[in-house]
Amino acid sequence: MVDKMHAYAGKILRVNLSSEKITIEPITKYTTRFLGGRGINQWILYNEVKPGIWPFDPANRLVFGTGVLVGTPAPGACRYTVDSKNVYTGGVGSANSGGHFGPELKFAGYDHVVIQGRSRKPCYLWIDDDKVEVKNAEHLWGKTTWETDDLIREELKDDDIQLADIGPAGENLVRAACIINNGARAAGRCGLGAVMGSKNLKAIAVRGTGAIEVAEPQRFMKLAEELLEKINNAPRMDFFKPYGTMTVAQHDNDNWSGCPVRNFQDGYWEKSKNMRCEDLVKRFSKRSLGCFSCPISCSHWLSIPAGEFKGVSGEGFDTNTINNFGYKLNINSWPAIIKAHVLCSQYGLDVDNTAGSIAWAMECYQRGILTKEDTDGLELEWGNYKAVLELIKKIAMREGVGNLLAEGSKRASDKIGRGSQKYAMHIKEQDLYETLRYRKGWALGVIVSPRGGGHLRGAPAFEGNVSPGEAEKYYGVRTAADRKAYEGKAKIVTWMENFKAVLDSVGICSLLSWWKSPHLIGPEDVASLLEAATGRHVDVQEIMKIGERIHNVEKAINVRVGMKRKDDSPPDRFFKEPIKSGPGKGDILERDKFEKMLDEYYELRGWDKRTGLPTRSTLEGLGLKEVADELEKYGKIAESAKER
Repeated sequence: MVDKMHAYAGKILRVNLSSEKITIEPITKYTTRFLGGRGINQWILYNEVKPGIWPFDPANRLVFGTGVLVGTPAPGACRYTVDSKNVYTGGVGSANSGGHFGPELKFAGYDHVVIQGRSRKPCYLWIDDDKVEVKNAEHLWGKTTWETDDLIREELKDDDIQLADIGPAGENLVRAACIINNGARAAGRCGLGAVMGSKNLKAIAVRGTGAIEVAEPQRFMKLAEELLEKINNAPRMDFFKPYGTMTVAQHDNDNWSGCPVRNFQDGYWEKSKNMRCEDLVKRFSKRSLGCFSCPISCSHWLSIPAGEFKGVSGEGFDTNTINNFGYKLNINSWPAIIKAHVLCSQYGLDVDNTAGSIAWAMECYQRGILTKEDTDGLELEWGNYKAVLELIKKIAMREGVGNLLAEGSKRASDKIGRGSQKYAMHIKEQDLYETLRYRKGWALGVIVSPRGGGHLRGAPAFEGNVSPGEAEKYYGVRTAADRKAYEGKAKIVTWMENFKAVLDSVGICSLLSWWKSPHLIGPEDVASLLEAATGRHVDVQEIMKIGERIHNVEKAINVRVGMKRKDDSPPDRFFKEPIKSGPGKGDILERDKFEKMLDEYYELRGWDKRTGLPTRSTLEGLGLKEVADELEKYGKIAESAKER
């Protein structure tokens, strides 16, 4: 039996697919040091997945974790995190998704699900409150995520079941494979759909009828209501609500030349004037959609009424899809982009990694490195959406040239050579989504991200979007208002990494937080919610230290597989090729200033700036002595300045 805990479901579900053994573990031993969600996930992985165990090894774990506040009325408390070995880097693999799967898992009585082993045949996990079983999924193998959802709900006779599943991409171990819930919500990046496929696990289906209890209901509801009012009254929220993050691409393009145009050859897209999000919503949106406990409902159900893609419909997308298939691949057709997004959702493909490998192939085609003989006869010219749609299918099925692109641009370029490595835009071997020349703090946050690039760790979305006064008042760094400044940005990134680790551990959406704007949910708000929910006294200093602890555990995971300072570096293009056009023309990432910024970042982290390795004093100061001891055993820890 597990004692009742406020805010937590109180249980970790463990499933060994090799033996079909199912066990329950109390969560209590993890919560004080790591809160929940991503924090506990990563600590489980650090302790149970040692060096030498690689992503597709049955001994690897795939860990689903809900945040502490998920399932409560706290605004935006809907997120769950999936963590495992990264199929690109071998280090930290982490993905985060919204929708309704996370709350349902918690209502069923589980904060985390730890999957290990490999089933002898395709299976899915059925969680029906206290009843948990591994069910046959041979009839589901080869089906899309949408077909899988329908078939499982029909089989279990419940349309309200929540599912997280993989499509053919995950089954075929495509490195860009992701996990999809609610038809379009992706736990993307890091290839965790392929890890799931390697375990022959098609889906996790959940039905929960329980409830989450908080320690101080009246105080908690008052805090939640105050935050709802705060969010609704925040500046620019009236524009964000109807369009969500779709506005980001056109804002960054129009104001800063901040988009990944034609595989980052430029930052300004001249065709953006024909691709406005207002036009997309007006022409194709049927209704707004939102995640559990979200006051914004920033997504849309899109449907194409006529033309080449008549009848195509599905939940819409954020700025990533627009940047990836519009700006990066030069496609200026909303219907074609909608179709590409729907295909990725159905096949279970991460849009960032998929578009990254296609963009590499297109630039290689542009430069004569790849020809039609290499591309199955496809003309990979910029903007050729028919070729792109065909490539999405080929990648998911590992057919023809798709088998090459399914490995990601880094591995694909290493395989074919011919100078193509120059055009593989990756960090730590994972395809890059973010452009890095126009905001310096953003660039640093993306580059040092432990999961191999990505802005959803420490890259500050507010950079350049706040006034100097706001920057100093809320973030303590006045230069946060100046996107071109290098000074002070390491401090912002370090702070943001710690706070984002907290958000991912309590389950609150970053779009409703200080990550986006200082007028949204901040650290004091999170601490107050946690205290009212759990009954445990916490303050800002404590939760931020927990965030720092989580980030250092992730650092240790990467260090164990050999990552050092050399891995915290962007593609040379950003150092050597300035933005060619638009308002940001001439902007570039200056190597010497970047290296100085990186030095400052390591110093703030308490890591050795020569090697990038953590120090014993830093780890022990965070209560991670066992981590320091293990890294020392491997010879992968640095002496502190005092020790030297």
